[in-house]
Amino acid sequence: MEPGDEVEFYWRGARKKGVFIKEEGKYLIFKLENGYNVGFPKDEIENIKIISKRHVGKPKFHYKPEFREDLPLVGLAATGGTISARVDYITGAVTSEFTVEDLVNTFPEMREVARPKLKQISNIFSENMVPSLWKDIAREIYDLLKETEGVVVTHGTDTMHYTSSYLSFAIETGKPVVLTGAQRSSDRPSSDAAYNLISSLYVAGHSPLGGVFVCMHASSSDGRNAVHLGTRVRKMHTSRRDTFQSIGRDPVAFVDLEMRKGKIDRIDLEVLDPSFSRGDKLNLRNYVNENVGLVKYYPGMKREIFERFLFSHEGVIIEGTGFGHIREELIPIIEQATHSNVFVGITSQTIWGRTHPHVYSTAVRMAEAGAVFLEDMLPETAFAKLVWVMGFEKDLEKIKEHMLTNYAGEITERSGITWISSL
Repeated sequence: MEPGDEVEFYWRGARKKGVFIKEEGKYLIFKLENGYNVGFPKDEIENIKIISKRHVGKPKFHYKPEFREDLPLVGLAATGGTISARVDYITGAVTSEFTVEDLVNTFPEMREVARPKLKQISNIFSENMVPSLWKDIAREIYDLLKETEGVVVTHGTDTMHYTSSYLSFAIETGKPVVLTGAQRSSDRPSSDAAYNLISSLYVAGHSPLGGVFVCMHASSSDGRNAVHLGTRVRKMHTSRRDTFQSIGRDPVAFVDLEMRKGKIDRIDLEVLDPSFSRGDKLNLRNYVNENVGLVKYYPGMKREIFERFLFSHEGVIIEGTGFGHIREELIPIIEQATHSNVFVGITSQTIWGRTHPHVYSTAVRMAEAGAVFLEDMLPETAFAKLVWVMGFEKDLEKIKEHMLTNYAGEITERSGITWISSL
């Protein structure tokens, strides 16, 4: 049995089928039919047999779709992620290898929606995204927006909401910038990539929207995509197609898409919030300070760890409990940090709801120590915003003013709970 062999075996009486990846110690690793890599103890595997021997390499694309000249020109910028990934049956890994040209060839249906102007920015999984690359992405998008109707950015899903938040602050745009990705690699029959990509191209090229958005599945089934505001969206599930949810507000729009046999039967846009409308504004405010941190408070957090983290950064966002609390013993460290010109912002790890400095005495003391309670800003959004703000401002009072200014819908007037799926 060699890596890449398709096999069948029994484990604890249950039949299993998949692709053999490798032997690791006492375990044999397989990619099962459901797409997951699983290790099984060798001494518990029975009746294993090889069904077929195969090696799957990177597909070679030769078809170059032609695009209609009457369709809107839309920028298509690729950064990597699962939407640009393929399954390697020799290693069992999902690797980010598809180029933006490969995506165009994989999904020729896009020729019915827009004429994409292609740009390969990077080809990484989103866990490898860093703020310095945000600057590169913002610059490329800004250049594409000058000559297109809108821009679609393909991105890994794990940190997409960090990037969408940063871009919301760095680019002031009256055209749509739409981030999209996939939960399943583009070469899998069950991939969500086609619906996400084509829906995003439609929003970028045909919608009346302006701003930065995330467009992903609105349910576990194909056919309906949600368009989320870039600063009010979060990944809420590790593997579901409808992992992205609008937090504290409804989605801005929905796209209904029906496709069959490589053709688009129907595509419609329902705009729920017309306040994010197209316009002529286009400004690049591309600032980054990489010495900013995000830390989650937890019961029993050691004083020395908390102190070291705060004093290792110029600015820190704390995910506090409830209204934004930490243990009282740690509050003097916040005061020492703010007196040393370290910005300390407070968000809540509850996801929904607002922080508040005046409900409990702990929060009152935190505010007196210099902590800034950031309303209902999401922790990831607050982190990206602080990276941006501290890229051009060093004065603590002015940083506070910028952080509490609602630039891109990151702060809502009322904090409700919104659900658009069965998550």
